[in-house]
Formats: sequence, structure tokens, C-alpha cells
Amino acid sequence: MKIKLLTGLLAAAMLPSVSGAVTKNQSPTPIDPALVNEERIIYWLEKRGDITESSSEAERDAALSRYLEGMNNQKVKLPKIEQARLQKNHDAYIKNEQLAQKSAADKTVKVLAVLIDFPDLKHSSHGLTSDDTDMYYSSYPVSHYQDLMFSTTGFTGPSGQNFTSGYQYYQNESGGTFNFTGQTFGWVTADNNAKHYGANDDESDAKDTNVPALIKEAVTKAVAANSINLSDYDIEDPYDLDGDGNVDESDGIIDHVMVYHSSIGEEAGGGDLGSDAIWSHRFFVDTNTNGYTIPGTDKKLFGYTVQPIDAATGVVVHEFGHDLGVPDEYDISGSSIGSPVALWSVMGGGSWAGVIRGTEPTGFSPYARAYFQSLLGGNWIDEQVIDFEAMAIGSQSIDLVEAVNHNATNQIRIDMPQPLVDFAAPYSGAYQYYSDEGHYMDNSLSFDTDIPASGTTTLTMKARWDIEVDYDYAQVLVNGTPLAGNHTKVNNQYHSSVKNFITGKSKDIAGAEGTLGWVDLTFDMSAYAGDSVTVSINYVTDPAVGGYGFIADDITLSNGSNFFNDGAETDGSVSLNGFLRVDDKKPGKPQNYWVQLRSENGQDSGFADSVYTPGILVWFADEAYTDNKVEEHPGHGFLGVVDADQNPVKRYDSIASSTLQVIDAAFGLYAQKSYSGDSNLQPTAKFDDSLDYSFPEQPESGLNLPTHGLSVEVTAQAGDSSSATVKISKATPALNADFGLDIDYKTVTFNNATEGGDNNYTYAWSFGDGSAASSEASPTHTFAQSGDYTVRLTVTDGESTVDSKTKTVSIAEKLQAEIVLSVDGAQVTVSPSVIGGSPEFSYSWDFGDGAKTTVEAGEHTYELTNQYTVSLTVTSSDKQAVEVTKQINVVVPITAVISNSTDGLSANFSSNVNGGDGDYTYSWDFGDGTSSSSATPGHVYTSAGTYGVVLTITDSTGAESTASKSVTVQEKSSDGGGGSSSLWLLLLLASGMVFRRKR
Repeated sequence: MKIKLLTGLLAAAMLPSVSGAVTKNQSPTPIDPALVNEERIIYWLEKRGDITESSSEAERDAALSRYLEGMNNQKVKLPKIEQARLQKNHDAYIKNEQLAQKSAADKTVKVLAVLIDFPDLKHSSHGLTSDDTDMYYSSYPVSHYQDLMFSTTGFTGPSGQNFTSGYQYYQNESGGTFNFTGQTFGWVTADNNAKHYGANDDESDAKDTNVPALIKEAVTKAVAANSINLSDYDIEDPYDLDGDGNVDESDGIIDHVMVYHSSIGEEAGGGDLGSDAIWSHRFFVDTNTNGYTIPGTDKKLFGYTVQPIDAATGVVVHEFGHDLGVPDEYDISGSSIGSPVALWSVMGGGSWAGVIRGTEPTGFSPYARAYFQSLLGGNWIDEQVIDFEAMAIGSQSIDLVEAVNHNATNQIRIDMPQPLVDFAAPYSGAYQYYSDEGHYMDNSLSFDTDIPASGTTTLTMKARWDIEVDYDYAQVLVNGTPLAGNHTKVNNQYHSSVKNFITGKSKDIAGAEGTLGWVDLTFDMSAYAGDSVTVSINYVTDPAVGGYGFIADDITLSNGSNFFNDGAETDGSVSLNGFLRVDDKKPGKPQNYWVQLRSENGQDSGFADSVYTPGILVWFADEAYTDNKVEEHPGHGFLGVVDADQNPVKRYDSIASSTLQVIDAAFGLYAQKSYSGDSNLQPTAKFDDSLDYSFPEQPESGLNLPTHGLSVEVTAQAGDSSSATVKISKATPALNADFGLDIDYKTVTFNNATEGGDNNYTYAWSFGDGSAASSEASPTHTFAQSGDYTVRLTVTDGESTVDSKTKTVSIAEKLQAEIVLSVDGAQVTVSPSVIGGSPEFSYSWDFGDGAKTTVEAGEHTYELTNQYTVSLTVTSSDKQAVEVTKQINVVVPITAVISNSTDGLSANFSSNVNGGDGDYTYSWDFGDGTSSSSATPGHVYTSAGTYGVVLTITDSTGAESTASKSVTVQEKSSDGGGGSSSLWLLLLLASGMVFRRKR
């Protein structure tokens, strides 16, 4: 045994140090404000002398604020693959893709737990007293943590009590289907003193700068000392690294690691270390490389949770909740007020519930339970879902059992109508195409068209975008092939196969229009001449981050003139697969309520020793928010509890934080528990969304709720809140008479848009022109003459409720137009003169030479002399249209340029002629007394020289123009004899004579 132990110690001593390898591969670690124990922080501030026993409440609060300073300055970013996992699981939950109600299969996880102390703070000499922590033990053996986490019968408290273990907690919450198992190893000792790992960086506000190094040391040392088979702890593939869709297989990463250190946690005062203690949290090591390979193994350490020596069940199950993927439900910015969740959820402040704080954590929120049901299956919830939009007007009663009971309906989900949210207006018209915003998207817009066989075809559109650079992208494709355009990129640093794509922000492009950054996109489609094609716009996103997406308007295809126009004004003109057709509103994110009965039984027994009153909780969830930072967005968050009692709860004569504000949040039939700062203890039995639950005195503690006519009333409630009956009602919405109208000159179609009431409507229309009234729902009426008319619609429903709507209808004078123009040589300047009609006007010009435009006024240059008919079509918004024409005579001066080529005494001539009427005659004077009337003559000069060539062009109108050019010709040299051959002969003879003289 001694030899084996010595071998283990030597192996541990020879392991490489991991403390120095933190900053290169590591993001800053987070803190978990939900775990703040203000009472214990004050205790340690006093014990360390930062405050005294006689300090005032104000001084204590100030000291507490200083201690917690920096909580809201965290700059923590999850690893990319963790973001992807959370997003994928969340999306699956939202879409109910994996929902497995009452699954028979259990889920078992196996946790590797390690205990680590420090050279200057050994677990065996921790220096704590019974006053220092509610979880004081004279010693902290491995068996204590094994029982705390994994015992099936609970763990022993400081005074011999039996408390719920982590295993029991997850069994209780899952209805007996989630097995939280594992093995604890330790204690091992860190390489450095405690302060080294928990120290904070004041300059960057980074907390616990070296904790990842501590985690790596802990696991590395534990594996070496205990010969741990890490394969036993790698049975899951939560990131689906091999992409096969199976997450219940090994992936080379240790599934779950929980580390305990030998100090009080910073969240509870930090003991003697104070702010240099480690704050309990869930995070990752080597975030930039997705983990650290444990020496001597093929397994990586990646995710972990870290807890203090005196951890209770609440901290354990809260942090493991993060491990499973549920977010914090408190205000993670660390605001002093906090979100309206508090003790109602273990992911809020419920981890601290119990006679001994943290030993009786409350249950998960209905959101977290539904998420676990979706992700893990099992028996977490027995949920009844109501689609409020489809629900008939009236009421239905539902029996509920307490949340801790998994044998009957224990929560109700009410899905609400999807809201419309403000969106920037289209570039033109009333509508635009929008890719939508989100992650894991592959959305598209497409249409079919025929490309002309000749000419140049160009695709253009107005567009704006905000797209995460290279990770996300948009493409314009023809038959699936991406087109290169004026603002596309060629190479993508993250997706090598993606070419010709759009990314980044359009407003960063020089010349982008306005604050939104509209840009002209152009694409050459000449390669598809003569083809029938499918044109598409695709938008693809990854699992995390991202901008608002891609927006297109005024899509055109032109070849001399536009042959395809789509400004999104006509519904169904293109195929939409994920893209949306929107105006200045877009569909908001899903919203829903949960109705849940909370008691003081089972896992919610921690409420028995609190001032929280049991009853029916109404929760509101809003997917438009990803956190509960109520200090940033008061009244809004991804999840909150509706406070039934809107009377303020006070502490020291001031409005208390949300933790106390929601002690009376439950609806019910019984009086509230007494609390000194609460003056109203009367029960509230009914939730009604027409009432105000925003708590204006302290908006962070309230909720701004939509009004849809929903009410939830408690009609029966057991004395111990083990069961209740609720009546869920949909009220008859208020009658709201309204109408739209479509004006076609003097004929107007009125479109009824009445909402609310009981839908059993009768109508009375008054058109304001003395004509007979109409009782049709959507009548058509023709006015006799132009003018302004007051039109009134009066609607009566089946309950004799009456409402009316009045609008002024303007009938314009008859539309008339004239063309105003001036001609200057080849250029004509045009503008319209319009009388009558209803603005806005659209214009269509045809200049008679094939050129067209839709501008209001402008200039056009003709190429040939001729008489042209200029036509203008003006269309007004009341659908009047008029076409007018005007003939103009255009004289375009003739211009000519001579081109030539020569070969010896031969010359060939051509010319480039423009202007005139295009019917040309040619007269060439070659400068040697000869001439030609050919358009492209050839001429042979009789002798070398330079000649002045003159071309006279005359068109059929008699207009004339001349061009001249000097042309030089010379005789060709001979290769077979003549002067050059004689010269060579003379040179040869001369060389022979020189040779003979030398001899």
C-alpha cells in the first residue's frame, strides 16, 4: 500500500503545471449573482473589520455595495460550441421537436467531483467556527460531499438533521426520472495559495482570474492519484461533435465536473480571503480551444462547476441546472432590486431556501421544467397547453395539483397571440422582404423568370443588412449558383465553400443611404441569356450572435427596360421560405403564460420557513428577451412572476427589492402570511390582463403585460395548496369599428375591418353625400362629383354593443396632364404638368426611341435626327391614369471620324459616323485627284507620299459634315534584288579584297 501511494504521489508531483496557461486560451470567468448571501457578506465584513457591530444600516448597505461592486460589469462570452448547444436545445424546446411527455425512460448522468484545497488553506485546518457558516462541520471528508450530491437517502446536517441531497432534489423535480449520480475524489492540494486563484483584476473587472487553472489542477491531480477511468465519465455527446444526432455517446470530453475548494465562497463573504475567494459558478476551461486534455489520457476537461467548502444542496443543484442548459432567472447584471422571480425558482433566489440557508432549495420554474422535459424526456411536467387565439370566448375550468406532484396536471401553458413590433419602413411603397432574425436559419425568397436571349440583363434591388461577419451570410443565386455583385465578397474565412456572399453591415458602405444604410445591389445575369431561371435570395446563420438580417425592396430585372418588378406590394408574387413580407411592423417573438400551484410540501418545503404565501403563480414568458436584466429593461424579461398584490412591500420604510416584493405574488383564496413591511394581507383570487401589473413605484419588480382579454381565477384551493381549480377565461374583446378604403377615382370600395365584440355584426354606412345608407359589410359606392365626404360606419354586435368609425374620403378632380419640354440639339428636357388626381403620382415616360424612365422629370439625349413622339402616362393614387403625347423634331449634328490602314501604296478607309438621320451618303477625296462614294473604300496610290484625305457625309435631310485626315503611304521594299542586294554584293567583294591583301 505504501509503495502504491508513493507511486501516485510521485506521478502527481511530476505532472506539468497548468497555472500559467490560462490567459492565452481562456475567457474571463463569470460570477453568479443568484448565489449572493447578503447576511453572510455582512457577517464577514464585520469579522474582518470593514464595518463594526455599531455600524448603521446605511453604513452596512454601503459596505455591501462596495463588496458587490463590479457584478454588473461582467464581460463573459461562452464558447462557440456551448452557445450552439444552448441555442439548438432552446430552439427544439420552442418548436416542441423533442417534447416527450411522460417518457418511461430515465436519464442518468455521472458526475466527476473533485475536492481541492490550498497550501495556505488546508481543508483539515480551515479555521472556521460555527458562527462563520450555517454549514459548519468540524471536518469535511470526501464522504460528506458524496452524500451531499449523490446519496439516495439524504445527507447529514451540522446538527444531525437529514437534508435533501442533489440526487433526491433531481428525483423530486423530475418525477423520479432523472438520476444525478457520480463519484467524489480528494482532497488534492493546489500548486499555489488560495488568493492566486480567486484574485480579481480591478482594471478589467474580471473575477477569479485563475479559477480555470485550479480546475485543471484539481482534475489532473485527482486522475493521477486515483487512477480514475475517465471513460466512465464520458457517456454523453451534448455538442453532437460527430454530427450524427446521437447525444448519448462518448465524445472525448468529460461530461460533468464539479469541484469544491476549501474556502468560503466570495458570494457568501469569502471568509478570510474576502473578495479574493472564488465565486461559485459554472464555466469552461480553455474556452478558445474547446477544452484541455488531461495528461496521460485521451479525454478533455471542458465544462465545470465550482462550489465552496460549505456548499449546501441549493448551490449544487443551481449550478448543475446551468450544466444542463437552463439560464439564470435573476437579474444577471447584479442590480440591487432584482427580477420578479426571486425564491419562486431555484434558478432565481430559491437556491437559498431552508431553515439552514440552501438546504431546502425550491423547485424549478415551469419554463425550466418544460425545457428539461423537451431535452431529457421523463416526468418533469404534466402540462396542459391552451392556444388562446384559438380558444372560444368563454371559460374553462382546470384542476391543478401542486408543482411537486407529478401524477396529474401540474402546470398550464397558455400560448398568446404573437405580437407585432415596430420595424423600419420599406424603401418605397408599403411592403418589403425580410429574412427574419435568429440562429440556425436557412431562409430564402425565390421567383421564376425567363431571361431575354439578347442584350444585357441586370438584376437590381434596394437592400440593407446587418449580418455577423462571415459567420452568417446572404447570397443571391440563379439556379442555385451564387452571383457575384457589386457588394459581394469572394472568400469566407469560416465557410470555405461559400462564395459570392454578402455580410457585415450595409451602413458601413460608402454612399449608403440614410441611417438605415440602404444600398443598390446589382448583378449581371448575361450568362443566363435565353434561359428559364429561378432567382433566389438566401440568408444563412450560425448558432450564436448575429444582426437583424437582410432586407430587400424594389427587385427589378432589366434588359433595355424593366421586364420584372417586385416591390413586395403584391402578396404571393414570390415564394417565401422563411423570408417575410412585412411593412413597418414585423412579427414579434412568442409569448406565453404558465399557471402553476405552489405549496409548502415536498421540494417546496423551504417556503414553510419563509414569508412567501403559497397559491397559484402566474408566470409570463417573452422570447423577445434573453435575460432578466430588469435594470436595463424594467418590466420586461424572458421570464417573470406576475405579482398578484400590487401594494408595495417595504423594508426600513423604503420599497423593498423584488425578493420581498413578490412574497405575495401568488393568487389564492387565503390570507397572506404576515410581514412587517406588508400592510395588505388580503388574498387576490383573479388575474386579469386588463389590469396593471407593472408596479410603477418600482418597475423592475413589475411586468408590462399585453392585453388580450385573458383572466385566470382561483375558484377552489386546498388548505395546504396541494390542489386547486382555476377558471381560465377569454373575454369578449371590446367592439372596435373600423374600415379601410380603396379609391378608384369616384368609385370607392370600403373594406370592413371591425374587430371585437361577439362577431355577430350588423352594419350601417353613411357616405356623406345624401345617398341612401348601406347595410353591407364592405360596400362599393360611387360619388357623383369631386369633394371631401364624411363617411361613417356604425356597427352593432349581437349583445347590442355599438361602435362607430368616421373617416374623410377625398374624391379628386379628374386627372389631367401635359408635357412640358424643351429641345436643345440632341437633348430634350421634360417635366409633367398635372392637374387633379390624388397624390402621390407615378410617371412613365416613353421617348419614342426605345428609351423609357419612371422619374418625374429629367433629360434625354437622342442619337439620330428624327421626329419623335414623346409619351407620358401619369397615374394617381386614386387609380386615375392619363396618357399624353407630344411630337418633337430633333436635329442631331453629324460627326465623323476617319480610320485607315496602309500596306505599301494601298490604303483601306472606314469611318465612325454618328448623328444625322442615319441614312448616310459618302464622298471620299483621296487627295490625289481620285474619289469614291463607298462607305469603306480601298485605294492604291501611284507613288509614295502624304495625302490629305477628306470625307463628306450627307444624310437624307441634306445635313452635311466633313472629316479629314493625313495619310502616308510608301513603296514596299523588295526581298529578292534591287538596291539592298547590290549593297550586300559590294560588302562581300570588299571583304574579299581585304582578305587577299592580308595574305
